[in-house]
Amino acid sequence: MKTYVLDACALIAYLNDEEGSENIENLLLENNICVMSIINVFEVCYDAAKVSGNEHAFQLFDEIKHMPIIIQYNIERDVLFKAIYFKTKYKISVADSIALALAKAKEAIIVSSDHHEFDCIDEANELTFYWFR
Repeated sequence: MKTYVLDACALIAYLNDEEGSENIENLLLENNICVMSIINVFEVCYDAAKVSGNEHAFQLFDEIKHMPIIIQYNIERDVLFKAIYFKTKYKISVADSIALALAKAKEAIIVSSDHHEFDCIDEANELTFYWFR
């Protein structure tokens, strides 16, 4: 059984049936542990709110809670410190740094398509990435 941490773009792609969504679906349906930080879930819901309004975003959050994804509501000290490391070293967003830190803490594979943000981290072998597209 593998553990995956989903970046917001992964869940957005899955929910919108975008290119690569079948890869996310396979991760969710197979015998894997899939995790997201509440910060990344916020990004997904905010994206939905921009397009369809707050009520849709609130409903979407309720749907996400019933998906086979463990939502990390708290940021533990070790994850916080790892996030600070990623944020300062790679100048990425807070949400991205938290996703990476969560993956590092859980020895998980990070699921993303954000090559422009993460290729340098992948090349530095900081984490293992699953590029869904």
